[in-house]
Amino acid sequence: MEERRKFRRFSTKEKTLLDKEDGNKQEGSLVDISPGGMKTICDNEVTIGSVISGQFKILPNVGPFYIRGEVSWVKPADDKTNPSHFEIGVKFNKVSTIPI
Repeated sequence: MEERRKFRRFSTKEKTLLDKEDGNKQEGSLVDISPGGMKTICDNEVTIGSVISGQFKILPNVGPFYIRGEVSWVKPADDKTNPSHFEIGVKFNKVSTIPI
C-alpha cells in the first residue's frame, strides 16, 4: 500500500487536553504525531470537520505545544476494555509553543 502522508509519524503515549468547538474540554491520549497532524484517543466522539484546539507535552525540556486543527476522521478505538473510546485524526492548522 502506498503511503499518502506528507510527514513521518512518531509514536508517543502522552496525555492531551482538547477543546472542542462547543466549549467542552476532554482529556485524551496522544497515539502518534507529525508536523502535519496527530492521532489521539478520546472518550467522546468528535464530528468530522469540526475545529479543535489542544495542548500536549512531548519533549521533556520544552513546554507544552498548542495546536488548532480540523478533525479529518473518527473511528471506534480498538479498545476491548472500554468500547466507548474513539480514535481521532487531526490535521493541524496551527502549532505553537505559546497559547493560541
